[in-house]
Order: sequence, then structure tokens, then C-alpha cells
Amino acid sequence: MPKSKLEFWRTKLEGNRTRDALKLDQLRKLGWNVMVVWECELRDMENILRRLEAFLNEDAGETK
Repeated sequence: MPKSKLEFWRTKLEGNRTRDALKLDQLRKLGWNVMVVWECELRDMENILRRLEAFLNEDAGETK
């Protein structure tokens, strides 16, 4: 958590978490598979590529 404007950031971050959960749920109900990548994870591209490959291969056998 940031050290200044603590109440502002607490409220904002909680709102972001709530919104993100709602949007993920909506996408899944529409039949989408969702993979979340955080910006900080982009520092390790090998890991992201492994995760992306595994994510894409999970769905390779399914028909939509």
C-alpha cells in the first residue's frame, strides 16, 4: 500500500478488485477462457510464454 492518501488508495484498489472479478465472471459466462497477466510479470518473459502456451493448449481440444 502507498504511504500517503491511504484511504483513497484502499478504496480505489478494492474497487478495482471488485470490478475485475465482475468482468472476469462476465467473460466466463459468455464462454471465454481468461488469462490475467500483471504488468510486473512481464519482466520474466520466459515464464509468461510458458503460461501462455499452457493456457492456449488447455483449450486446444475443446470445441466452442
